[in-house]
Amino acid sequence: MAVVATLNDEPTQLTAKKPKDANKAPKMAQKPFSVVYGRQIGLEEHLISSSALVRYLYLPGELEGGRRRATDPVWSLSTHTVRNAVRQRGQPALYYLTDGPPRGFFREELLIVPPGTDLPPDGVLAQRTR
Repeated sequence: MAVVATLNDEPTQLTAKKPKDANKAPKMAQKPFSVVYGRQIGLEEHLISSSALVRYLYLPGELEGGRRRATDPVWSLSTHTVRNAVRQRGQPALYYLTDGPPRGFFREELLIVPPGTDLPPDGVLAQRTR
């Protein structure tokens, strides 16, 4: 209980106010750009080419439908191409893949596969996912 009380007395970075004071206010404005990106974003961002082959980062348990285990692969076993990219001012680009999951991906969630890279045979990949 003392930890919660201490945290409620410290201002947060997003609102620059103490949580106990912010809870009493009817509306609270946040700082406009609370996330600072270490790269160009928005309309200035360099997009991944639609001809590039990419692998995407699995969500925990996405491959087999359960909890993620230490032996599960981190990146998708198949390669995909970028179907389209959506850009907005002040936001990182969102990429959608052909024959991939219906969700969008940020650049950090995609691994570009260099041309000429040999992937393991399908038999090895099938054994890996069992």
